[in-house]
Amino acid sequence: MSIREEALSSGLTRQGHRAGFGKPNLAQSAVWITLVGVVILGIMLTPNLMAIDHWPVLLRQAAPLGLLAIGQTVLVLGRGFDLSVGGVVGMVSVIAAGSYAQTHDVWMTIAICLGVGLLTGVVNGSLVAWAGLSPLIVTLGTGFVLSGAMLVYTGGAPTGSVPDGIRLLASGRLFGISWGTYAWFLIAILVALVLKFTWMGRWVYALGNSPEAARLSGVKTGQVKFYSHIFASLCAAGGGLLLAGFVGVGSLGAGQDLVLNSLAATIVGGTMLVGGRGGVSGTVGGAILLTVITALLTGVGIGKSGELLTQGIVIVAAAALFRKRVGSTADK
Repeated sequence: MSIREEALSSGLTRQGHRAGFGKPNLAQSAVWITLVGVVILGIMLTPNLMAIDHWPVLLRQAAPLGLLAIGQTVLVLGRGFDLSVGGVVGMVSVIAAGSYAQTHDVWMTIAICLGVGLLTGVVNGSLVAWAGLSPLIVTLGTGFVLSGAMLVYTGGAPTGSVPDGIRLLASGRLFGISWGTYAWFLIAILVALVLKFTWMGRWVYALGNSPEAARLSGVKTGQVKFYSHIFASLCAAGGGLLLAGFVGVGSLGAGQDLVLNSLAATIVGGTMLVGGRGGVSGTVGGAILLTVITALLTGVGIGKSGELLTQGIVIVAAAALFRKRVGSTADK
């Protein structure tokens, strides 16, 4: 490595620490403070919904969204995103409830579902990383392909129910908490550690901070994009399995809401769309916050329109906070 590249690498490391390796940014802390405020409001409006014994249910409901949002966070940190995750969730949902799942080994069914995520990630990652195509175009197109594949697989009308084995993995409990919730938290912790302490984490942040400087410093930007897309698709497949296990039946539209909500949880949790700033801790809070808001609005009798309106306000407010934060940082 040349002297110039060593200097760039050193600069990227320092920039990465300022971007979020060492400590949460303002927005990552703000999402948890906001969550506390929403919970207090919920206790006043619907005390039963916010009761301690109801929180395992809320966390179980948040787990599929939380898994997808973790995958989106890794992509967004590196200036990417994935619009095909909804198609992955839907495809996994109908496979988990299809005839194959009801007549074959549950572990083989899970492997096939994860294989759908792996294949989708390989296609997305290859086209974005090696062919240089836009992640918007690629993942949007892949999502349409998966939607068409679902129609072919189900004939437009999914039937069957999810086997007990998959339901147990998603909803079985230990100390009152579902296995799906444990899986979500464990993956979040592992990803946070990887982002903070490994070379791959430094590469993700470096790519998000400055793709050109990262490339000049020796970061294999193509590999970062490729593996980030694979990871995001595997998270979507895992989220699809959890959702199918919770619901018990397959649905063509199972992942429609999760596409934008996973990005919303990422943004609200403090990860900036311009890349290089944020982390998983805020994303977990964002997923819980959106789930609690949805439950609260449902509890007070406000329908889907109120839910979308509230989520939109939360996202715009978060974007305004990030812009102010970026401006103040740039002035220093």
